[in-house]
Amino acid sequence: MTTITFNKQKHQYDVVNKVFRLNEKDVRFDTEYSVVNPATGQAKQFKFIESTGSEWDPNTKWIYKSDDGLSLEVSNDQAITEKRADAYLAHKLRN
Repeated sequence: MTTITFNKQKHQYDVVNKVFRLNEKDVRFDTEYSVVNPATGQAKQFKFIESTGSEWDPNTKWIYKSDDGLSLEVSNDQAITEKRADAYLAHKLRN
């Protein structure tokens, strides 16, 4: 499990929809996250539920849920996704 200390400069929280939003460049990929509130020290645990698309799509979001209904979305970063796709293709085309 990866621990994320919530940072208002890098992360977003949508109060209405109860969704934390992060970019993949700010966290390493994991199937479970713990998001810590730095003011209180309290944490919420999130488990991977689904993705909205392929790992090669820069618009894909990785969706995680907590036991009490909060969501965490980790969005693919366009530059990182393009580099990964190019490296994968180059590797597959090697002979």
